[in-house]
Amino acid sequence: MRYFDLHADTIGKIEKYGENLRNSPRMVSLDKAACIDEYIQVFAVFIPDALRGEAAVSYFDRVFRYYKREMAANGDIISSYSDKRNTKIKSILAVESGAALNGSIDGFFRLREKGVKILTLTWNGENELGSGAYSEPGNGLAPFGIEAVKKCEELDIVVDVSHLSVKGFYDVARVAEKPFIASHSGCDIAGTPESSRRNLSDGQIKCLIKAGGLMGLTFHKPFLGTAGDTGRPAVLRHINRVLELGGEDILAIGSDFDGGDTDEELKDISKIGGLYEYLNNAGLNETILNKIFYKNPENFFKRKV
Repeated sequence: MRYFDLHADTIGKIEKYGENLRNSPRMVSLDKAACIDEYIQVFAVFIPDALRGEAAVSYFDRVFRYYKREMAANGDIISSYSDKRNTKIKSILAVESGAALNGSIDGFFRLREKGVKILTLTWNGENELGSGAYSEPGNGLAPFGIEAVKKCEELDIVVDVSHLSVKGFYDVARVAEKPFIASHSGCDIAGTPESSRRNLSDGQIKCLIKAGGLMGLTFHKPFLGTAGDTGRPAVLRHINRVLELGGEDILAIGSDFDGGDTDEELKDISKIGGLYEYLNNAGLNETILNKIFYKNPENFFKRKV
């Protein structure tokens, strides 16, 4: 099968524990992905909210060096998405939290030079760009955040609104002139206890549809459902909601592997084939599933990367 995942935090985890990408015990490894015929993974360098300024920059640089080391060590299997080599796995580099910019326009050029293609503007708290989903309600993008959206578009870095506050989301929608994404989010539907903070409302999903963006459905249990209902049926429920809203062409997967808490049915990359089969047996046809699992993000990034 073919699979395109919009968000995993694996690189930071293997760097923390001194592991390698090929056979680490994390949710994503090259060995675990052997069951997938063609696989594109967005690897995010997650910047914790506790890090700001030069500390955030230094942390990004450290994890980035580890990422480059692992890419070089496993070049027979994985290469950059823009690399013309015909490797089984392709990688897209993202940064999760604009704190990595250190409040400076120069930060954008530094990230671009390192090959960053996606910038998640905030994590859950506030940074120089604006307010995350768990910061003070009602706050949105800061002036530097408005500038950041424009600079990202200028440099062909995709703007990612996952983790952003509701007001921040609509600030992006107002300012953006190009499609943007929510790389790892769920739907604000009944039975999702944290939906009011991180999941997307119907209005936000419709806004993404209008913008021609992408919505990567996360596997993080609190965003899918309540205890005992966070596996494949919950994924189906969220997919059906996006489809009901007309989002067939924006829906993708943003697992949040190695960054979220996943159900046993979705515990790592080796479970993706089983999820596809389950959804197919539940009534989703292969045309829809192929869009969700690969074609929608492929079409988006063919235009962007």
